[in-house]
Amino acid sequence: MARKNGGYADFSPIPVNGATLASQLLAEDVTPVEVYDEETKTRSPKVKDALTQYEIQTLFIPFEGDDRHTVAIVPVKIWAKTKPIVKTNAPVSFVNMKVTPWSMGGNNGLSYSADGFKQD
Repeated sequence: MARKNGGYADFSPIPVNGATLASQLLAEDVTPVEVYDEETKTRSPKVKDALTQYEIQTLFIPFEGDDRHTVAIVPVKIWAKTKPIVKTNAPVSFVNMKVTPWSMGGNNGLSYSADGFKQD
């Protein structure tokens, strides 16, 4: 069954605490999420209700002794009126962070989103 956001599996966002995912999350960069218009062959920022969707690129550092995971850059999507400003290589925590499993066309993965973020 197709979902309204484009996926084919019926998964719901799962609330998570960033502290349960990794020993530390560090902010690295912010980029706007883009949508592709097949008709005009152009890309533009993803906008909904006067908010733009952004990806905060985060460095996920696994817990000590975690042999299953490695350090990775993981995007966390948020909606904002203006481009968020992050302190690079500084710890970041997310407000109401959620993970959504997805499956489409034989591929699957996890998508991370949050209502906002905080940095010291």
